Amino acid sequence: MATGAEVPAEPMSTTGGRGLPRWVKFGFGAGQGGATVMERLLFIWLYFFWVQRGVEDGGPLIAPVVFGLLVLGGRVIDAVTDPLVARWSDGHRGRLGRRRPFMIWSGLPLVVVSGALFFPPEAGPSVANTVYLGVGLAVFYVLITFYLVPYTGLLADLSPDPADRMDLATSNATYQLLGLAVAMIAPPLLLGAAGPLVMVATLGTLAVLLLYIPPLIDERRFTRPEPATAPLLPAIRATLRNRPFVVTLIATNVLWLGFNLVALNTPLYVTVLAGLDESAIARFTAVLLGLALLLFPVVNAVAKRAGARRVMIAALVWVGVVVPLNYLIPTPPFGLSPATFTLILFGLGGIGLSGMFIVPLTIVAAVADYDHHRSGQRREAMYFAVYFFTLKLNIGISTVVSGALLQVLGPPLGIQVTGPLGGIAALAGAWLFRRYPEQEVLRAARREPTVPLT
Repeated sequence: MATGAEVPAEPMSTTGGRGLPRWVKFGFGAGQGGATVMERLLFIWLYFFWVQRGVEDGGPLIAPVVFGLLVLGGRVIDAVTDPLVARWSDGHRGRLGRRRPFMIWSGLPLVVVSGALFFPPEAGPSVANTVYLGVGLAVFYVLITFYLVPYTGLLADLSPDPADRMDLATSNATYQLLGLAVAMIAPPLLLGAAGPLVMVATLGTLAVLLLYIPPLIDERRFTRPEPATAPLLPAIRATLRNRPFVVTLIATNVLWLGFNLVALNTPLYVTVLAGLDESAIARFTAVLLGLALLLFPVVNAVAKRAGARRVMIAALVWVGVVVPLNYLIPTPPFGLSPATFTLILFGLGGIGLSGMFIVPLTIVAAVADYDHHRSGQRREAMYFAVYFFTLKLNIGISTVVSGALLQVLGPPLGIQVTGPLGGIAALAGAWLFRRYPEQEVLRAARREPTVPLT
């Protein structure tokens, strides 16, 4: 398998300087921002609301492992719908295009359902609460699939130019990071000042406004791909026979397993390991995400010149070196206080995070084009569906692992070990990305596609 290590990266442009309008690039990422606000609100703060706050107060609403199993169950149901929605979207024929109808239908319901999960029917542990949480999570994850799978397919649809796609992915990552910042910083402030109802209403309104910006982009002005004709199972099999995609799939799942373990425990790094109050979570998270956001233009420019593969490997090596140091937060080296050491680590973590947020989607879009130029079939949503299928299972698994570590090892050790585990996963991901044949994929994008298969 070629790694492309010996071939210099070529500049990312196939359109001779003609690209998408700036307003399209700017507005595209808003959908990811809205989805991230609600998904991370659930992923981090629902866990905090139902489990972690109880660990500190002595009485969680649900056992950590049970919570993790419910998330995993919801993710399994969600994951099963990914290829179904992808096939539906890839083959959809309608006056609004292949992607927009799905985003329009699902945006508002996913916000309503996610907000409702912060209001359990009973005040303490109960069967009713368990059922309520399990069903609600399953419904939410299905709805977010109906939004995000067509939305990410649109990234590949809007332009065949790798430079345009890097800009779209940067827009996506910028809004995603801002959504993540809102989801991590705003809840403790709103919970402390006004309670969960105001928190849910405020963030839900913001999410709805963001979710309905990308459907304003008339995709038919920029792309007129023929709907895919391959049936569901053959389309999935063809996707998994794409060698560059399989390399990408394995590498990204390894790295996100570690990232999710670290992200899930970020509030506890601050409160339990560093011994600070909940209000400090917002300040520390602002440093982490703010530095990553400032570096996005640098990552965008470097990736266009040096190639997405090299940027991804460099980011993962950096993360693999930094995040294991989270283990040392309770007893920092060099005489530093836990608070100062944690702040330094969060700042250093933002450097690697910038590459991890931008690059993966551009690679998935590129390998979807690689398949198009080999088969003649436009299956962009199917590629993103399979990608998200595995990542959603990954999130469920990481939640179970995090809950098990906390329940078996207890605090603080069950929190500390997530740092080294995350570092190992990042370094493994970097090694795997060395196998991604970037130049082979880019050369295919410059050839005309074959006649569509029937």
